[in-house]
Amino acid sequence: MPVEGFRSEWFTVGKHRVHLEARASFPDEEHKFIATVAARTIDHNSTQARLVRVYFDDKACVYSVEVATTDESDKALESRINEVLQSIFNMGNYFCDVTIVAKGDELSDHYEHMEHLSVGAGVATDRWLNKVKS
Repeated sequence: MPVEGFRSEWFTVGKHRVHLEARASFPDEEHKFIATVAARTIDHNSTQARLVRVYFDDKACVYSVEVATTDESDKALESRINEVLQSIFNMGNYFCDVTIVAKGDELSDHYEHMEHLSVGAGVATDRWLNKVKS
């Protein structure tokens, strides 16, 4: 049985803050390499999209790459990221999903695009939400 805390970590690639997660193992160098390749592919093809999560299911040997954006046209990144990863590793065990997130208040002093996308995609919690007092 996996021990909580060892199966995930946060990893920064340029302007991308990525949650690396594995089902029953821990993120390794290959996991980080896949995140780096996906982040660079996004950088070359979009200004709004960010890589938010890379999940590895070690039982099925499948990597799931999750991207969030505020631009509907970035849905095309799904096929581009799959194409790049599959050309490097020569196998079809990579799946990409692009989530469209509503635009946030970009004029707010507290607005951070990467954080907004991670929260909108359900990868991170919103630290600015008012907590309910008991």
